[in-house]
Amino acid sequence: MFPLAGVESMPVLRLADYLRDDLVIFDLPRLDKGELMRSLAAEVAARLPNVDEALLLERLNEREEQQSTGIGRGLALPHAVLPGLDRTVVVIGRSASGLDFAALDAQPVDLFFLLLSPPDGTRDHLRVLARLARILGGEGTLARLRAAADAEELFATLLAEDARHA
Repeated sequence: MFPLAGVESMPVLRLADYLRDDLVIFDLPRLDKGELMRSLAAEVAARLPNVDEALLLERLNEREEQQSTGIGRGLALPHAVLPGLDRTVVVIGRSASGLDFAALDAQPVDLFFLLLSPPDGTRDHLRVLARLARILGGEGTLARLRAAADAEELFATLLAEDARHA
């Protein structure tokens, strides 16, 4: 295969570069969608001091008003662009009971992958979103993530799935 003139090949994006083990929120309580968004915004702001909790909640709600980020199969990919971040990050959340998130397939959502990017991070934002979609669409991936016993195992499982889909 010959490269196209002027087009650089992009290295494979690794989710590991956008994940932090302290950004795994395990066993989210059964909440309604609005309460969940408030809870996620508070948890993220507590872990990322440069993130304004009120602004994050506003951006998440604005995005949800356009169309639910509940994509089906128990997944939601809420995302927002925020000042105060120095890079794109992924926050992982899991709810054992699932909740009504107005998902496209009308099924409860139990896995949340919150993608947050700085204003100049559009390129990474889109690439991480695409990478998440690819990994989460892999055969057996969701079952392995749902089988995780705790936050550490959930984090390690996502890293292993990232490596499997290189």
